[in-house]
Amino acid sequence: MEQTTELQMKREESLLNLICFIAAAGFIAFIVYNFFGAGSFISTDGLFFTVVPLVLALSFLTVPAMDIISRRRGTRVIEAGNVQPQLGAGRGTPALGSGAAQFVSAPALKDAKGRAMPPDVNRMVAEMNKQKTEGSKQ
Repeated sequence: MEQTTELQMKREESLLNLICFIAAAGFIAFIVYNFFGAGSFISTDGLFFTVVPLVLALSFLTVPAMDIISRRRGTRVIEAGNVQPQLGAGRGTPALGSGAAQFVSAPALKDAKGRAMPPDVNRMVAEMNKQKTEGSKQ
């Protein structure tokens, strides 16, 4: 079930990126048409019909750009292995178990887009899993 949800989200995301690229390409095509079709390019109308579609094209390109940037940052964090120690909720206690280990890292979880989850979410999931295992042993 999770795979179909992830596949559906990836399809929706790729469709959104495609729509944004098409809209940006349309605005850039309008700028090129205005550049070659306008009688005098350096005029108030010419500058207006250049700057406004350029701003709109750039705003449509920010959606795919932010997606690409977040993917790159996520892979850099995962490749670097920057796993932060998971502490109990501000008490200075380890999130998992007790005893000699002062800091224990919870397994790195990923969201639907494949990005690393924040440390506090990892800690909460680890505590819930610990409670489930303790409850099933009784």
